[in-house]
Order: sequence, then structure tokens, then C-alpha cells
Amino acid sequence: MQSPVIVVRSVDTVAHARNLMLKGKVSRLVVVEGDRPVGTLTRRDIIRSLRNYRLRKRDFDSIIVSEVMHSPATTANEGDSITAAAKKMVSRNIKGLPVVDGRGHLVGIVTKTDLTNHFSESFRGRFKVKEISHGRKGLPVIHSSHTVFRAMDLMEETSADRVIVIDDTKPIGIITETDLSFIRQQRSGNSFRKGSRRDAEAVSPTRIYLLPTAADVMTPDPTIVGESEDSALAAGMLIEKGIGGMPVVNKKGDLVGMITKFDFVKVLAKEAG
Repeated sequence: MQSPVIVVRSVDTVAHARNLMLKGKVSRLVVVEGDRPVGTLTRRDIIRSLRNYRLRKRDFDSIIVSEVMHSPATTANEGDSITAAAKKMVSRNIKGLPVVDGRGHLVGIVTKTDLTNHFSESFRGRFKVKEISHGRKGLPVIHSSHTVFRAMDLMEETSADRVIVIDDTKPIGIITETDLSFIRQQRSGNSFRKGSRRDAEAVSPTRIYLLPTAADVMTPDPTIVGESEDSALAAGMLIEKGIGGMPVVNKKGDLVGMITKFDFVKVLAKEAG
């Protein structure tokens, strides 16, 4: 587990929480009352606030953590095994667990990153990437000309934390929850820029829309891994690069899947029996 834990209170603003995530380079905060965990706030919760019509009209500094957090908190005990924690993550579909002592006091947090690191050190030679990664079917994929709102929709529909941007059959970029959680929609009065266009016959008014596209926010040339590589090597790549997932390609460089840290958590959960 990791300790100390970056925490936030339920009465704090989402703007404050978002800044803590950015500064601490984390995707999950534990919401506390005193030294007891009462909920969690993730980047996905912030993204969902952008999709909520009632909330997206407001600034982040006017939205309170209690309005978007998950409560109560699902926790692990400090004496639990790694595999038991993995099983709890998979059964609840959550990516991190606050860790408590026998009195229910917060003492740490264990996340998919911690379990991926364990996998990279303990499971060498056990599985190929293609054996545990997501296949091409159902993969969240968009083109560079799609808007970021399409990326948000896909993440919600597929419960994914990243979307792959492709050109034909090749991965050319990736958009993560991090990229989307720090975007604010343009206010309605500023959603386009007025101007004029002069052609051969007349001058006509134009509206140039400022909706960000996938190309505007994606990380280009993403880290990739071959489908026949050792999955422990892939886990180590994610840890080394500080990323949560990457496209899987065949020998031709065509996109055939995606592997994420949560895939390693699922393997650990199965190993628990």
C-alpha cells in the first residue's frame, strides 16, 4: 500500500480536489471525516460532472465534493492479502481501496498501480499479453476528428479509463481520464468565434466552433506493446512510463487490443481462487 494518503473533505470544492489530483499525480482521493474514510472521489467522477446537465452549468469551484463522490468507501484491512484486495477490486469494479486498521482509521491506500507493480515482479513468463488483454471487439476507439464528448461517452459506455485514437488500423493517439478531467466546457456565449469570410463575390459572416476534438487533447504516438510479449514486461512498461494502459498491436502494427493495469488486477483475483 501507499502511505500517507492524499485526502479531501466532503465539504471541499471539486476545484480543490482536482488540483490535489494534479499536484499529487493521482486519479483517486479518499474523502475523510477526521481520520476515517467515508467515500472516494475519482477522475471519472469529475468527468461525469461534465456530462450532468445540472452540474456542467456550474464552475468547479462551486461544486462540492459531496455532490459527486462515492459513499460509503469500500475499504481493505491492513492485514488482508494482495489477492484478497484484488478480488474485492474486481467484484466492486473499483481501482483503489483505502486501507484501514482495526479501529477503522485510514492508514494507506492500495491501487491498481500497486498490484500491477506486484504482477511485474512476480509473474514473469506466466502469460502473454494477448492472453490477458482486451481484444479488438468492443474496444473504445475513435478518430482524431471526433469531439471530446464522444470520448467521454465511450468511456462511460465501456467503463474504460482511456480511448484509443486511430488512423485506419493504426493507433496514433490516446485520450485518458486525466486529459478529460481538466477540460471545462466553453460557456454558451463563447462556444464559437464570430468572424467573416471573403470569397470571390461577397463577404459573409462565419461561426468557427471551438468544440475540442480528439486531436486537440490526445497524447500522440502512444506507447504500444506487441501481443506476443510477456505480460509481466508489459506491466513493467506501464509502471516505468507512469501510464494506466496502452494499445496492443500485431506484427504489422495494427491495433488488436488494449492492456490496462486493471487487467493485471483481474489475473491476481483469479489466482486467489
